[in-house]
Amino acid sequence: MLLIEDDSIVRAWVRLSLSESEFRLAGEATTAAEGLELANRRRPSLFLVDYHLPDRLGTDLVRELRVHGFGAPALLITAHTERGLNEAAREAGAQGSVVKSGSTEALLTALRTVLEGGELFDPQHPKRPLREIALSPREREVLKLVAAGRTTRMIAGELGVGETTVKTLLGRVYEKLGVNKRAQAVAAAHERGLL
Repeated sequence: MLLIEDDSIVRAWVRLSLSESEFRLAGEATTAAEGLELANRRRPSLFLVDYHLPDRLGTDLVRELRVHGFGAPALLITAHTERGLNEAAREAGAQGSVVKSGSTEALLTALRTVLEGGELFDPQHPKRPLREIALSPREREVLKLVAAGRTTRMIAGELGVGETTVKTLLGRVYEKLGVNKRAQAVAAAHERGLL
């Protein structure tokens, strides 16, 4: 299992929780970038990913792992309950979520469940209301350009940012709208009055 978590106290708790279980750590990372690099070297069978990493959201990292062909189950871990986290986690390709204030047994149960092919999302996270979707000004800008038929490269050029930034922004739009394709994003945005 690969642990991607920037809080040293949480990492120590996870290590202690795993010490008398069947799970073994393949490595620890404190940022998404380190996590991706370690994943490429270690090819873990399971990911435990902090939702709030210093360099990006855990859901963005899970999505990137999926793009890079990592099929191992991923579990998101959070310090606090987050509205809509379970939906965002599922949309990104994660199989479950746990809160850091939970018990060791709750963590191990979640890890075992996702490793066996199931899903286990912590019910403490409030659901995201269907109408509660707020796109940032930059996300809305990217979505408008997508709706106008611009490619990622064209959008990057028009906004004066890198293509990776455009992809990240588009990924966030997909996550918020619950879609995974450009056409679906545009259709969902029109349907909800966001365009």
